[in-house]
Amino acid sequence: MIARLLAASLSISAAAQEVAPPSASEAAPSIGAKIIPAASAGDGVEVTIPGPVGVMLAGTFVVPTIASESKPLPAVVFITGSGLQDRDETIFGHKPFRLLAAALAERGIASVRCDDRGCGSSTGNPSAATTFDFLEDAKAQIAWLRSRGEIDPARVGVIGHSEGGLIGVLMAQAPDPAMNFAVLLAPPGIIGAEVLLRQSGDIYAQMGVAPGDAAYALECHREMLDAVMSNADAATLTPVMRKLVEAQLTALMKTKPSDALIDSSVKQGMAQVSSPWIKSFLPLDPLPAIQRIGVPMLVLFGERDLQVSPKHNLPPFESGGQMSPVKPEIMVIAGVNHLFQPARTGMPDEYATIKVTMDPSVPKLIAEWIVKTAKLLTQAKNPAPPAVPASPASSP
Repeated sequence: MIARLLAASLSISAAAQEVAPPSASEAAPSIGAKIIPAASAGDGVEVTIPGPVGVMLAGTFVVPTIASESKPLPAVVFITGSGLQDRDETIFGHKPFRLLAAALAERGIASVRCDDRGCGSSTGNPSAATTFDFLEDAKAQIAWLRSRGEIDPARVGVIGHSEGGLIGVLMAQAPDPAMNFAVLLAPPGIIGAEVLLRQSGDIYAQMGVAPGDAAYALECHREMLDAVMSNADAATLTPVMRKLVEAQLTALMKTKPSDALIDSSVKQGMAQVSSPWIKSFLPLDPLPAIQRIGVPMLVLFGERDLQVSPKHNLPPFESGGQMSPVKPEIMVIAGVNHLFQPARTGMPDEYATIKVTMDPSVPKLIAEWIVKTAKLLTQAKNPAPPAVPASPASSP
């Protein structure tokens, strides 16, 4: 809920998730290792992948049984949204990345998905990490995939959700993109601070908050974000945070909140705004990266997404994409929320009540697009030889 001071972040907080990743083995499987069938719902084999210094990423490697060194396959790296996430991006019992991995395997596409650094079986200090650190973790997974005999190194892409989509577009910049293709699910297209403000405004409107109360709360929110981006000290930030907390809680509760609730919320909010992640995210503008997209890219938004709304975040992909070396394909999926579930309101508190992990049309669309794109990449790598002109007929 947006009473968590900075509003709902790009994805539901890790505290609200049911995170239970499996343990990882120390060695990656060899090509001769027994690889599970594609139809086994994304189980795969346990792997560990060296990340940046001090980080070891634990994950699941899914390879369809048709793979071999003589027939290497296309593959993807999954990149989670903000907050500590396990390899399946588990939330309220749903495992969307596991579902997608299974759908891709059925179409002959391999994948690796890892617990975030400091989550599950992965090592590293998440409290010191920024979006750019998670970007380096994704690059390490791409390098690992490209080193595998089962994988075609010229057909390795990413699937990024929410902040993971932001990371995907940062990695896709020409002239030296980190991968060969990308699928972005609900990626931010506007500066980080604006994502949070627009998110708050959309959720206030959906909740029926009085326009005057919503406008004041958003004014207080902007004041807080501006103070954080100007590197204000704690003595300066604390009264601004208290003002924001009181405005948000009053707008949501429609009554004056207790001093105890205000005090605890201010403490929580101050911890949030002091993190390296928030300080790097707030001023981050994706538009320059969008204008330099250098790989085939599919960008999907949920029509009812209130966290990364297409109303605010799609236009930069349309305008910026027209300037990029490779123009992205952009689609809005009707009737789905930020998690691409069929949704009624799109509110975050609805996620747990929806029994469907992902609208069935979405995995199908993604798999078909990757199959098509992988084929085009193969053709570009191995163009057909030019036709030999027919010999002219000899004169009688």
